[in-house]
Amino acid sequence: MKTIFSPFKLGPHVLKNRLVALPIFTGYAFPSGQVSPVLIEHYSRLSASGVAMVVVANVAVAPDGTTSKYNLRIDDDRFVPGLARLAQAVKSSGALACLQLNHAGRLTNQSQPLLPSPYYAPDPKFELFSLKAFIDVFPLELRLALTRKLFRQILGWRRGMTAEDRSRVIACFGDAAKRAHEAGFDMIELHGASGYLITQFLSAYTNKLPDAQEDTFEDRTVFPLAVMEEVKRRLPGGFPVGFRLLVHEWVPHGINMEEALAWARLLENRGIAYLSVTAGTYNSFFLNPVRQITSRPAYLWKDAALLHQSLKVPIVISGRILTPSLAEELVRSGAVSLIGLGRPLLADVRWVQKAADGRPVVQCDNCFHCLKNVILDRGVVCTRWPRFYQKSTELKHRLLDRKWEKALMIASEPADIEAIRTALNFFTPADPRFEVTIRFLAGKDNKTFDHTPIQDHVAHFRQIFAQQGHDAGHLRYDIQTAERSYDDEISSFLEQDRYGFIMLGRPTRERWQKRLLYQQRGKAVALVAPGDPQRRFLIALDLSDASLLVLKFVQYFFIDRPENILTFVHVLEDSPEPAHKWWKRARRIMEWDDRYNLALLPARNGVAADLMEAVRSGNHHSLILGKKGRSGIKRWLLGSVSGTLSRNLNDVSLFLID
Repeated sequence: MKTIFSPFKLGPHVLKNRLVALPIFTGYAFPSGQVSPVLIEHYSRLSASGVAMVVVANVAVAPDGTTSKYNLRIDDDRFVPGLARLAQAVKSSGALACLQLNHAGRLTNQSQPLLPSPYYAPDPKFELFSLKAFIDVFPLELRLALTRKLFRQILGWRRGMTAEDRSRVIACFGDAAKRAHEAGFDMIELHGASGYLITQFLSAYTNKLPDAQEDTFEDRTVFPLAVMEEVKRRLPGGFPVGFRLLVHEWVPHGINMEEALAWARLLENRGIAYLSVTAGTYNSFFLNPVRQITSRPAYLWKDAALLHQSLKVPIVISGRILTPSLAEELVRSGAVSLIGLGRPLLADVRWVQKAADGRPVVQCDNCFHCLKNVILDRGVVCTRWPRFYQKSTELKHRLLDRKWEKALMIASEPADIEAIRTALNFFTPADPRFEVTIRFLAGKDNKTFDHTPIQDHVAHFRQIFAQQGHDAGHLRYDIQTAERSYDDEISSFLEQDRYGFIMLGRPTRERWQKRLLYQQRGKAVALVAPGDPQRRFLIALDLSDASLLVLKFVQYFFIDRPENILTFVHVLEDSPEPAHKWWKRARRIMEWDDRYNLALLPARNGVAADLMEAVRSGNHHSLILGKKGRSGIKRWLLGSVSGTLSRNLNDVSLFLID
C-alpha cells in the first residue's frame, strides 16, 4: 500500500496520503442549521480515521437551499462560530478541512423551490418509472406519505428562476465561500451532483423550456460558471476550490460523459483545484439498471481514468472503492490521483488503519439504508455498525429536536404558583444554558393572581433559580389575558417559541391540561405536584427505543445532581433474560457504569397498577416514563398507562417523555 500512503500536492497544501473522506450528507445538524455535537463527533471520527482530507457535506448557502430539516447552513454570520469549531475538529487529527457548498434548487425541503426552468415531463413514462422505483425501496407503511410529499414538491416546480433569483443565489455562494474561509476551512468544494441546483442548470433534463428553441450546452453552463467565478472572487488568491462532478445522470437528455468532460475543461481553464467524480441523481439512484451498475466495485474507474488522461486537474475517484488493494491498484496504475472514500469509510471508520496494517476491512453492502434514512430525515446510520452504535446514533439524532434546555411553565390558577416553586427547586438540570419562561394565563377579569402581585412571585422564583446555579436572567415571564380558549392561547405561543419541556401544575383539573399532555409531540411534559418532595425518582422503562429517550431525559435533568435517588424499573411480563440484555446495551449506549441497576417488577395487576404500587411502596415522589404515541381513538379503546397514572397519583409529580 505504498502508493495510497504517499503524499500528494493539492493547491498550496500537501496531503499526507491519497485518501479523501467524501461528502456524505448526514442530517446531523440542529434544525436551526447550526453545528451540533453529533456533527462534531462524526467529522472528528472521520478525521481521526487517517484520511488526508475530510469534505463536510452539503452546506446550504441560502435558507431556500436546504435539502433537509437537519441541513447545515452557512447563509448568515451567526453560523461561522459553529463551523469554525467543526473545521478545528477536522484539522485536530491532521486532516485538511474542506467545506462543500450547495443549493438544493428544486429538491429543497422549503415551500418555494428554485429551478432553472418550469418543470415539464419530457418523458412521462420515465418519470413514473423513476417515481415507482424510488417509492418501492421504502416500507409499505411509508409509501403513501412519501408519494404525497413528492407530488406536493412537484406542484411547486411551476416557475423558473428570474434574473434576480439567479443573481441572489450567485451572491449567496460568494458570501458562503467567504464565511467558510473565515471559519478556517482549507478548501471549498462546489456541489455539482446528485440533482441539486448546479446540476439542474447543467442538465438538459431539468433546464429546458418546452416551447423554446434548442438550447445549447454553453447556455446551460452560464449560471454554474458565474457561481464558480463569484466564489473565487470572494476568496484569497490561490485558495483551492474543488468541484463534485457528475459524469452520468442516467435520465433522458441528462448529463453524460461527453458533456461532463467538456464542463471539466471549462473548470480547468478557470483554475479548479480538483474534480471529485460521481454519478446518478435522486431521479436515477433507485432504478434497477442503475443499481446494477453502481453495485460493482470501482464502477467509475474508466470515467475517472478518461478525465485523468484528458486533464491536468487532480481527479478524486468514488464509486465503491471497497478494499485497500483496489485503491492501491487505481492510484498505482495512474488511473486517478486520489481515492474518495464515502460509504466504505462510513461502513468501517478503521478502513485506513486496516489498510496500513494489511487487515481486511468491513465492506459496505450497498443496502442504501444510509441514503433512505436521510431521505426520511432520520440521520445517517449504517447497518454495518455495531448494533449499540446504531441505536446510540439514532438516539442522538432524535435529541436534535428536543430542546430540553428551553422550558415553559404554565400557571393558570393560584395553586400553580406553588408547583412552579417546587419545579425550580427540584427539577432543573445542571446545564448552564437552561432557561425558563413562566406564562401566567389570567382570566378575562384579570383577577386570577390578584392575591399577590405576580412581580413578587417572579422575584422569588429568580432567587430560587439562582440558588440552583442558574443565571437569573434566564428566567423570564409573561402575563397573558385569555381572550380565547386556553387551548388556542397555548397553541399560539407554542407555535412562536420552540419549547422542549413543558410544566403544568398538578393535579390536572381542566380539559385543556389533559389535552396538552397528548397534543405535544417530541416534547417532555411534567405534571408537578406542589410541596417539598424527597428526591426519589422512579423511572419506568418498557424496553423500547422510546425508553432510551427517557434515559437521556433522566441523564440530562437528574443524574448530575448527586442528591437525587434514581430507581429504574421494568414490569416483567416475560422472561427476565431479554430485559437484562436490553439494560446492558442501554447502559453502553448511555455510557454509564454499573452503579445503576434495573429492578424487575413481576406483573400482577397490569402495568399501571403495578407502577402505582411501586411508587407507593418505595416512597417515590416523582415518576418518569415514556408516552406512547397512540391516537385518540386507540387511547379510548386500549386505555393509556400514563393516563391512568395521571388520574390516580395526584400527589406525585409525573414526567411524560414523547
